[in-house]
Amino acid sequence: MSRDATRYATILDDALNAAREKDYEGWSKFDALNSPFLDATTFGNQWLRLAAIQFVKESPVNLRPLFGVRKSRNPKGIALFARAYLSRFAREGRPGDLDEARRLLGWLLENPSPGFENLCWGYNYVWQGIPPFCQEKGEPNVVVTAFVGEALIAAYRATGEAALLEAARSAAEFMTRDLPVMFETATEQAVSYIPKETSSIVLNVQAMSGAYLAKVANDAGERRYAEIAAKRIAFTRERGAEGGGWYYAHPREKYRAIDNYHTGGIVDAFREYAEETGDERTREAWREGLDFYDRRLFEADGAPRWTSDSPYPRDVHGSAQGVLSFAAAGAEDPRRLERARQIADWAIDNLYRPKTRDFAYRRGRLVKWNYSLMRWCNGWMARAFSALLEHTPRA
Repeated sequence: MSRDATRYATILDDALNAAREKDYEGWSKFDALNSPFLDATTFGNQWLRLAAIQFVKESPVNLRPLFGVRKSRNPKGIALFARAYLSRFAREGRPGDLDEARRLLGWLLENPSPGFENLCWGYNYVWQGIPPFCQEKGEPNVVVTAFVGEALIAAYRATGEAALLEAARSAAEFMTRDLPVMFETATEQAVSYIPKETSSIVLNVQAMSGAYLAKVANDAGERRYAEIAAKRIAFTRERGAEGGGWYYAHPREKYRAIDNYHTGGIVDAFREYAEETGDERTREAWREGLDFYDRRLFEADGAPRWTSDSPYPRDVHGSAQGVLSFAAAGAEDPRRLERARQIADWAIDNLYRPKTRDFAYRRGRLVKWNYSLMRWCNGWMARAFSALLEHTPRA
C-alpha cells in the first residue's frame, strides 16, 4: 500500500478495534432523553423534550455523563460498522472481518422494531423534532432500515447466502407497503419518513430507498421494486435546487440553505441507482450533484462546510460523507479520489484523537466539541475509511 493508504488502514484498524472493545455501545447525537432524569422532568411535553435534546446536542461539553444518559447500541451505527467490515473484507479478504460483519448483522436481525410484519429498524432513543414530529424509541424509519438493508445486501453479495437476501427483501417490503404515500403520479412517488404522515417530504429518504429498492430488485428479481425505485428517484431528481444540490425536504420554504451530509447521501444514492440500472439521466444528475457538493459544501483544504451558506460547525459526519462520496466517484475520475484523500486528511488532522482511537464530534470557529459519539463519529468514519481503502488502487 502507499504511505497514505497505510495511514488510513491504521486509523481504520484502531477505530474498529476501539468500537469493538466497547461492544459498539456509546452515545448518540439525539439521545438526551435516554437520561432517566431528563425523560422524567420533560413530562412528555414536546417542547420540553425538544429543548432538552437541543441543549445536550449543541453543548461543546459532553453533558451526557452528568445527566446519566445511558450508552447503548444504535442500529444505524451497527449497520455502518458492519459495512466497514464488509468493505475491508472485499479489499483484504480477512475471514475475521466477514465473521464480525455476520455477528453484527445477526444482532440487527434479532432486534428489529417490534410490531411490524416486515423487518424494519429505528433509533435507540426518543427523537423529538419540531412539534408535532416525534419518533418514539425503536419506532422504525426509512433511513435506519435502508442502512441495515444496504448492509444485508452487501453481505449477500459477498457470500451468496439466501437468508440475507430474504431479510433484505423483507426490509424492501416495509419500504413499499408499510409507509404512507405522501405524493404519487404516474412517474413519481414519495413516502413518509416514518409509518405515519409528516408535514413535509424528506428528500434523501426517497433517493436512499430508491437506490436500495433497485438493488433488491436486481438480486431478488422483483419488478415491482424496480418500478417504485424509479419513481422515488425521479421525485428527488426533479426537486433539485436552482444552482444544484437539494434542500432537506419538500416543500422547501423553511429551509434557507442546503446541508452537507444529506446532499452527499442523495448524490451517493443517484450514483448507486445509475450503477444498478444504467439510467443515464440519473447518472448525469449524480455528476451535477457531485460538482455542487464539491464546490459549495467543502473548502479548498478539505474542511466540510455545515451548509451551502455557513462553514461552521465543521461536523465529523460531513467529513465522513465527503470521503464516501468522492472515493466512490474515483472510479470515473481519479481526481475525485484525490479529493476524498484530502477530506480524510483534514479529518485526521482536526478531529482524530489518537489516544482514544476515535473521532471528535465537531469544530466551531472558536470551540471544539472534543468528545466522541459512537455512531455519529466512529461508525461513520469507519465506514468512510473502509470505502476509501476499498477504492484506492494497490501500489
